Amino acid sequence: MKAKSHFVLWVVLVFGGFLLGFVPEYMKNRNLRAELQEPQKIIDALRLQAQLGQLRDAASLMILEVSRQNFGLARDHSVEYYTKLREVIDANPDPALKKSLEELAATRDDIDKELANPTPGSLAASQSLLLKTIEVSRSVK
Repeated sequence: MKAKSHFVLWVVLVFGGFLLGFVPEYMKNRNLRAELQEPQKIIDALRLQAQLGQLRDAASLMILEVSRQNFGLARDHSVEYYTKLREVIDANPDPALKKSLEELAATRDDIDKELANPTPGSLAASQSLLLKTIEVSRSVK
């Protein structure tokens, strides 16, 4: 009987010692993971802002070339714009932003037509695209 109670006491002590060592380490690990998530959110937000900045730059360069009546370079910047736009859409999980970006992507055919057959409205169409891009990028925090 005495051996059985000693065995139970040792089992309880070993289990208690395990818990005394495990629980604080578990809590510390959980707190460290929570701290690491905040900088990652900031990094993701900054990455998105940089990508949106690249979109604005490509649209601005397209307008510049259209205003110079350099439609070949404007088409090159248009291709760059829509390629970067697709990358941002594919990498972004936010459904509201994704919807806004998809609306921008839907303008591709119209812009391509304007740049392929330049008209006085080509500059206005390009400016409209830039304004929409700026509006979408400002709505992102």
